[in-house]
Amino acid sequence: MEWCLRTLLVFAVCCLEIRAQDTVIQSTGDVMGYEGVSVTLNCSYTTSDINAYLFWYLQRPNQYPQYVLKRFALGGGENAVEFNRRFNASLDKATKTVPLTIEDVQLCDSAVYYCALRPTVTVTL
Repeated sequence: MEWCLRTLLVFAVCCLEIRAQDTVIQSTGDVMGYEGVSVTLNCSYTTSDINAYLFWYLQRPNQYPQYVLKRFALGGGENAVEFNRRFNASLDKATKTVPLTIEDVQLCDSAVYYCALRPTVTVTL
């Protein structure tokens, strides 16, 4: 049984396909804003997938990354419930961007923000 599991694990690792053309580029450095104003965080992407999914996450100090929202290249998306009111993003297929806008910025919005693209890795079994 152990031999089968080891073989399956090796097989799964060998079959990972990383798409080198899939990339995400975020603004570098700190973005600062005053409480009560809007702030926009930039994210651009490249992918050959016509149905790309773009995600935004935030990570506050000493906490795990937290899902904020996702947008689909073919339209639509959703926000996590706690980010419904002030957080928004629109995916633009022409410019391949998905900027995150935070309305009425609050001190509690201070965090590290991540833009992510799916798929970046596929597994073939």
